[in-house]
Amino acid sequence: MTRTTATVIALLALALLGASYWLFFVRPERLAEHARTIAPETLAIATVEGGVEVAGPDGVWRPARPGERLSARDRIRTDDEGGAELHAADGSTVQLAAATEARIDELRRELKRLSLGRGELSADVGDDPSRVFEVEVDGHGAVARTRGAQFTARADGDGAAAVATRRGEVILSARGKEVVIRTGQFARIGAGGLPDGPRPLPESLFLKVQWPATTTNRPEVTVAGQASPGARVKVAGHYVKVDADGRYREDVPLADGAHELHVHATDLAGHVADEKSPRIVVDTKTDFKVHPPKWQ
Repeated sequence: MTRTTATVIALLALALLGASYWLFFVRPERLAEHARTIAPETLAIATVEGGVEVAGPDGVWRPARPGERLSARDRIRTDDEGGAELHAADGSTVQLAAATEARIDELRRELKRLSLGRGELSADVGDDPSRVFEVEVDGHGAVARTRGAQFTARADGDGAAAVATRRGEVILSARGKEVVIRTGQFARIGAGGLPDGPRPLPESLFLKVQWPATTTNRPEVTVAGQASPGARVKVAGHYVKVDADGRYREDVPLADGAHELHVHATDLAGHVADEKSPRIVVDTKTDFKVHPPKWQ
């Protein structure tokens, strides 16, 4: 064997060894890194309280389970006593209050976007200028957007919404207008309207209740009243519609017997107000009308 031939064989052996190393060690590692890079992000359900359901692309609702992971286009909802907390891979957390429904629209490293159909959603997003967290709040393109904040968004399901910030800055945009909500402020949007404010969070919560008569022969009574604008109101265990001025009205079915009704209200600042009715007696078999005497 000549020296030239030996050199060629040695070079071929080295090339083969290098190719083998790349094929069996480097390439699989790079493929794994690539897979990790493009793996879709999810939101993990950390805690569940009360009634919570999720639905996938098939639209079928089923009970939510802690540890379950939600992907883009999934939906989640809570009942009047429910609540859930979601965790993202970047450390962001999302809390869903009772009587809330939301949809996950985007889940990427640089953008996370949810749509709040109704109810209340609170998010804690770490400061990161390379990432954006968005919540659509009215179903018609009004969006709360931040690169790092702790905020709460509310939607009534009919197009009215409000956003409050406890840390950082949130930009609320709708129909060509933007407002910047800073720590301790909130802003509202009327149905189909533009964002107002921002203004300081309220220092107290107003709640007024008009109770029904204490005796009735009707199987249904009406509870009405007024709360601070933007408050959520729960009547006899169910969240009810509240108009832009804070007025509410709800018909409550009651069985025969004695009852005490409760009204519960909360605002964006975290204030709570509770009222309890006097004893209400329902007797559908008795006529409570006063009839004039019949003289003989």
